Amino acid sequence: MPPAAYSRRFGSRTAAEIVRAGVLELSYTAHDVAPFARDLGHLDANGAVLPPFAWDEERRLHLRAKLDALYLVLYGIADAARPAESRDDVRHIFSIFPIVAREQQARWRRHRHLDLTLACINALWAEQPNAKIEG
Repeated sequence: MPPAAYSRRFGSRTAAEIVRAGVLELSYTAHDVAPFARDLGHLDANGAVLPPFAWDEERRLHLRAKLDALYLVLYGIADAARPAESRDDVRHIFSIFPIVAREQQARWRRHRHLDLTLACINALWAEQPNAKIEG
C-alpha cells in the first residue's frame, strides 16, 4: 500500500487513524508492549502510557473485521462503484480459508467475520468509520 493511501478520508477519520487505533488495541494487551503503545501516542494527559486493553474476543473480532474492510477498500477490491461485484469478490477471498468458515459456522451458524467485514465495508462506503456494527 503506498503511504499516500493512508491519508484517504472516511468521514472524520483517515485510513492511517483507523489502522493505528485498530492495531494498537489488537496489540497492546499486556504491559510489556507499553513502549509500542507509547510510540503510537496512547498516553494520558501527563504523558504516561495508558493501561493495556482488555482481551475481549468479541471486540477483537470486530476490530479485525474493520481492518479487513479497510484494506479491501484501499486495495480496490471493495469498490462502492460496483457493490454487488465487490461483495462477491470479498466472499470469494474469504472462501479461500474454509477452516475458519467451518469453525465460525459451527460456533455461530454463519461466517461472522465475513458478515462483519461486509458491514464494515458498508460503513466505510457511507463515510461512517465509527459506526457501531451489530452482529
